[in-house]
Amino acid sequence: MVVSSPYFIFNIALAGIFSSLAIADDDFSSIEVFTDSRTTVRNNHSSATVYKVDRIDRLQHALSEGLPSDPETAKQAALQRFQTMDAQISSELENAAKGLVQAMQYGINRYPAIVFDGHVVVYGVTDVQAATRIYEQWQEEGKGQ
Repeated sequence: MVVSSPYFIFNIALAGIFSSLAIADDDFSSIEVFTDSRTTVRNNHSSATVYKVDRIDRLQHALSEGLPSDPETAKQAALQRFQTMDAQISSELENAAKGLVQAMQYGINRYPAIVFDGHVVVYGVTDVQAATRIYEQWQEEGKGQ
């Protein structure tokens, strides 16, 4: 995961309040999935939070596509595009910003990653059930103590 400075500041500004959803009937209190928008998360738990952390870069690319070469005209066009952004894109942008801030808090430096209880990370897996089995096996072996 590569984060450049201007985007990082923008991401933090959008992050707002962090969320962690409780999951009933399991031995863990939260699951957070960090991935990109091209990767499918399989067997996702209904209460898991999925962050598509690349969405900000993709949105920036879409907003800047075809802008005029004159800086002032380009600025006005980009502002107009940003102001007419629909609720779905705004929601995706907020999700990506929150995800990037959470990933930084957890020390996650690559994705896909699935975080249990805010402190156990399973890397390289996009299947929530498979990651849950890995996590539970790790706990059974006593490493979660």
